[in-house]
Amino acid sequence: MLLTVRDLSLTVPMPSGPLQILRDVSLEVGSGETVGLVGESGSGKSTTARAVLQLIPDGAHTSGSIAVCGVEASPEHPEAIRAIRTNHAAMIFQDPRSSLNPVRRIGDSATERLVCVHGVPKAEASRRLADLMLEVGLRDPESLMRRYPHQLSGGMLQRVVIAAALSTNPRLLLADEATSALDVTTQAEVLALLRRLRREREMAVLFITHDLLLAGALCDRVYVMKDGSIVDEQPGKTVFVSPVNPYTKALADATPRLPKRSKPSPPADSPTGTPR
Repeated sequence: MLLTVRDLSLTVPMPSGPLQILRDVSLEVGSGETVGLVGESGSGKSTTARAVLQLIPDGAHTSGSIAVCGVEASPEHPEAIRAIRTNHAAMIFQDPRSSLNPVRRIGDSATERLVCVHGVPKAEASRRLADLMLEVGLRDPESLMRRYPHQLSGGMLQRVVIAAALSTNPRLLLADEATSALDVTTQAEVLALLRRLRREREMAVLFITHDLLLAGALCDRVYVMKDGSIVDEQPGKTVFVSPVNPYTKALADATPRLPKRSKPSPPADSPTGTPR
């Protein structure tokens, strides 16, 4: 398994006393697998993903274990966390505009990890990013890299963020609501892109979303979260059409559906229904 989370609990200090955000969360993601993490807002989905990279609030206390590509992510071992963030895992955040510095050109922001962390020369990092931007469906990457974030659409920015995340060849990709801020057409394009890249690169993907239907269509397996705990796990192909857990069923029932079209009645002057 490329990602293994075992009995993860997380508590943060609050003025009124400690607040437990996660309770005994356990999940796995294998190589070449897309696993969904679904739940309502505030259920702990994003916190779980951030905990994988130890992006947790100051003063938070965790228990349990997290391993990425066989490396244990523990606050007591900062060098291991650095190795995970540098070489093994990458994260796509919900809002691409919050992932890029608004006053820096896109190329400078998107290559910063390669240049500052991996020590790649700036010219080589720019070439690598340009190739990846072409791979994710962006035309004329050299021109795009000279622009600022406000000059690109949300869909184009999300593709830039995906290219930047892939620039270090991660084996695990954490996609936190990566399509929720996009229109339906762009969302479908980005999902198709993630599916193709996962297959071609044999990555593991943890796909976080509040949309059970979307998770069922994209993911091999789906975990369902409620109030900081995993309450259900099902294959993606059955989680929406035949949910077993009551909470999962409630999420499926809450998804809007188009009403079924009724069969038109035959003309009143024709008993057989054939127009005269």
